[in-house]
Amino acid sequence: MDQVAIADLLARYCLTLDLDDVDGWVSLFTEDASYQVYGRSFDGHDGLRAMMSAAPGGLHLGGPPVIEMRGPDTARTTRNLLFIDRADGVPRSAVYTDELVRTSDGWRISGCRCRFITPDGLADRPPR
Repeated sequence: MDQVAIADLLARYCLTLDLDDVDGWVSLFTEDASYQVYGRSFDGHDGLRAMMSAAPGGLHLGGPPVIEMRGPDTARTTRNLLFIDRADGVPRSAVYTDELVRTSDGWRISGCRCRFITPDGLADRPPR
């Protein structure tokens, strides 16, 4: 049951972004969540909103997550994601590592790290 709920959470991650539903996307995170991307950390719901206001829109195609239950109320996931920028059609591929916690509202992301797939391996920034 937890694996289904976690997979649903991560599917909603992609769909809320594709639908430009920033509030829906932010609601998938804990209040004190940390999101690491481009060598920076965006913290809390305000930081996540600020990050999304500067991010390009596009299509987010997420692969099925590898789910590691770390306790009854904590999990770690690893998933890949293909992003296609709606402005220019340029694709970017990445691997995400997520820390999840069970809350009174269900599973939420407490930490996320995005690393891009480059010719030299995983990196904090996409290849140019």
